[in-house]
Amino acid sequence: MNPLNANRFFEQAAYPDTPKDGTPIIIADQLRNGENLGQIIRLAGNTGCQKVLIVTNNEAPRKSKMLRVADVAGKVMGWQYCQKSEVLNLIPDDYTLVALETSPASNNLFVTKLPKKMALIVGNESNGISEFLMNGSQMEIHIPVTGPVKSLNVAQATGLLLFEWVRQHVLSH
Repeated sequence: MNPLNANRFFEQAAYPDTPKDGTPIIIADQLRNGENLGQIIRLAGNTGCQKVLIVTNNEAPRKSKMLRVADVAGKVMGWQYCQKSEVLNLIPDDYTLVALETSPASNNLFVTKLPKKMALIVGNESNGISEFLMNGSQMEIHIPVTGPVKSLNVAQATGLLLFEWVRQHVLSH
């Protein structure tokens, strides 16, 4: 289906729009791959997120590749680069910091009630979420993987969690 047909389909479908307030914020913690960041920005646009904060250590991924993959979402979504030291100041006080990480303290995504006002932290492709942001998180979530390959691409995992948020907070009302 080409993009124009997809737009027409969703304009005519009976799906509610994502509310304008209290929508997720994504914190992309030191992601290195511009394609992953572009996919995450596009997913943020698909699910009505407020913004994407890209945490860097003075080395930003290739912006051209990121925006090519993000497509129109790169123009309509709020996104910005920021330093680790400032990222938590960019999150409203009434938001819950949710770490998408496989850890002993994490909860299964599909049996967990996600907070409506959620700042979703996703981690670096190789090293996961930094200790600084993990320590700041208030909730840890994992995606149950039942096949022989036990890891997910960061953009795929972000999409699964965001659409579960949509199911819980947009489509169920």
